[in-house]
Amino acid sequence: MLTEERHEEIMRIVNTSGAVSVQDLVNLLNISESTARRDLLALDQEGKLKRVHGGATALKDDSGYEANMESLQDKYLFHMGEKKRIAQFAAACIQKDDFVYLDAGSTTEQMADFLKESEATFVTNSIPLAQKLGCNDVRVYILPGRVKGNTEAIIGSEMSDMLQRYHFTKGFFGTNGISLHTGCTTPDDEEAVCKRAAIQQCLDCYVLADESKFGLSSYITFAALSEVKIITVRTDHDINYEPYKKITEVHIL
Repeated sequence: MLTEERHEEIMRIVNTSGAVSVQDLVNLLNISESTARRDLLALDQEGKLKRVHGGATALKDDSGYEANMESLQDKYLFHMGEKKRIAQFAAACIQKDDFVYLDAGSTTEQMADFLKESEATFVTNSIPLAQKLGCNDVRVYILPGRVKGNTEAIIGSEMSDMLQRYHFTKGFFGTNGISLHTGCTTPDDEEAVCKRAAIQQCLDCYVLADESKFGLSSYITFAALSEVKIITVRTDHDINYEPYKKITEVHIL
């Protein structure tokens, strides 16, 4: 891979996940640590990213979040076939007596299409997901809090405080990145707090992740890999899932 191509790929990774570690780049691009560090230094000097200890982060806007954070609609454009298959498998894990937490996200939202006759009870922080479930006469409750405009998710201290009252049998979560070194991550500090609060109230926690999320690290860890079970898809691409111990690979239909 030429230097220019490598730099473009690094920027894609950083802008997608919000941050990347040197070790992630070594694994993803099959390069040496010294090459990864030189690339990050060059991109930092060009003003394209910000170097930090052990890696780099995306540039932030004045609000404190990365300037190019994807909206929910943007996320619908990528890997939708994988997301629907993952969501279908996840929905099949739910029994009629379950009390389920559904996290906001483009993959978790697809679960609504496979829960139309579910007798389980659901709690969510996703406005679109609550609407879809409600329209299908599924019993669903939406949490209170502040609406995050670009993802239509409920976040904030009011939401995380309310979560402490619930005891879920299962929880299904989205993520911006999954890495052996940083676990499950998100670029939003408030979102991380809310995800963490929900995970602590679930007996079984599932993270739904298409292939693009593996090997990426964002700003903040909300769950260690030991705390969650990962549902992903088996693809034709050369991705080694073996290091991820609690993982289920489903097939594209």
